[in-house]
Amino acid sequence: MRRYIDHLLLVVERDLRMIMQYKLFLILRWLWFFMQVVIFGLAISYLVVVSNYINYYAAGIYVATLYSTSMFIAFDIQEEAEHGVVDYLLSLPIDRRVLIVGRAVGGGLRSILATLPPLIFVLVMIGVRDILTLLSASIGLVLLSFGVAGLAITIVSILKSGDKVDILLGAIDAFIIRLSTVFYPRAFMPPYYSAVSVLNPLTHASDLFRWGLGLPSEGDPIFAMFILLAFMLAMTSTGILLYERRMEGGGWT
Repeated sequence: MRRYIDHLLLVVERDLRMIMQYKLFLILRWLWFFMQVVIFGLAISYLVVVSNYINYYAAGIYVATLYSTSMFIAFDIQEEAEHGVVDYLLSLPIDRRVLIVGRAVGGGLRSILATLPPLIFVLVMIGVRDILTLLSASIGLVLLSFGVAGLAITIVSILKSGDKVDILLGAIDAFIIRLSTVFYPRAFMPPYYSAVSVLNPLTHASDLFRWGLGLPSEGDPIFAMFILLAFMLAMTSTGILLYERRMEGGGWT
């Protein structure tokens, strides 16, 4: 058991160290976040009837940033498959299941670390009213990160083409973010949009994060946590299962 844990930590550590390979990507992502909040969010706050919309928007756009960053592990795995890195990983004296679980865990943790500057910016901007409430809400963000990483692994395990992965991830991004309460409250959505948003994990993550910051929230924190936990378990389990099957026979076939 000790050996498996050590190997799992090694795989997770490798994924975390890979953050340094994407310094430019992260800097551009952070700049995009700051500009979205400071320019677009501030401008829109003068046009809408939602009270203190800039804070509402900042919390939501952080959830969207966490989502898109968590999805990036799909491109890592696809690139590793194309360059034969998967075969190298399988040649290491590490159990295949440990390797796969480590990729899922590492992908989720890496996304949390990669979005710390935007998170700190939101906390400073809005303020923290109750640290225990915020910590409770932060559990939901971790669940979302792990769940999205599992979704990314599921997608890249099903599709064989890097182009198809790019197209599908772009399509999912367009729908899942905009059919949620990331940008706007559910009360202002058309009924058919509102009904779909209830099934969206980004809706529950946004509502839960706003609740943790002491902002008005439309959702029930306990229900939101339950949905995010179910999403994480379902996506992570599916991603691990499909990723393992793609490796059957000793390689990415």
